[in-house]
Amino acid sequence: VSKGSYYANPMMDEPEASKVLQEQFPEYCHPNVWPKDDLPELEHAFKELGQFIVGVGAQVAKTCDAFVHAQLPTTFSPTHLQDVIQKSKTTKARLLHYFPQTGITEGEKRDDMDSWCGWHLDHGSLTGLTSAMFIDESNNDGLKEVACPDQEAGLYIRNRGQQIVKVSIPRDHLAFQTGEALQLATRGLLAATPHCVRGATAPAEDPTRYATLARNTFAVFMQPSLETVVTEDGRSFGEWTKEVLDRYYDKEPKK
Repeated sequence: VSKGSYYANPMMDEPEASKVLQEQFPEYCHPNVWPKDDLPELEHAFKELGQFIVGVGAQVAKTCDAFVHAQLPTTFSPTHLQDVIQKSKTTKARLLHYFPQTGITEGEKRDDMDSWCGWHLDHGSLTGLTSAMFIDESNNDGLKEVACPDQEAGLYIRNRGQQIVKVSIPRDHLAFQTGEALQLATRGLLAATPHCVRGATAPAEDPTRYATLARNTFAVFMQPSLETVVTEDGRSFGEWTKEVLDRYYDKEPKK
């Protein structure tokens, strides 16, 4: 409830022509929907940045593939992650807007680490991330970009040593993190990255200090095709990803 999202496939406007698959997997197969009248420049900007991140991700993949193939020469393809990135139709980019935190949600503590986004793993193979853009929404005449006034707010990860580390992505850089599908494919050699986003935490004596501060970022999820087998018991990415989403949204697993 603390963020809004806009999803689209930056590589193709209609990733899957099959109406059956569009209905079965709308999160991957539904054609893109663009606000052509209200914000016509969004489509070009979204695709340009998304395709650039995928291109850099393909270069990152070469190093990942070489490392894992050297460790698992008989079970891991030397081009596994490169093939995922270059051939998959399920690539999904997400514009993220974290709403200003105007109060404490019931059950939360003021210093909750994951107040803007709860701890989770991405379920794809590789995620590309831009740096965050913070906006002061107090000005009704326009949105003013500001430096984040709370140095503790932002993206956090838990590393393999179980240490919680704040990740600060410089403005002109990209970051990449691994997801569960790649962890499965590499037998854990490349572990999925647990992460969360901490909101700007106003002091108790001034609870409205950051009430107009919003966070914005852009993530690109590079993941296997729907039919690609990703689990040792033979489940495809399409089947397995529905189970993952059910897990995160507290639904009963589908039979």
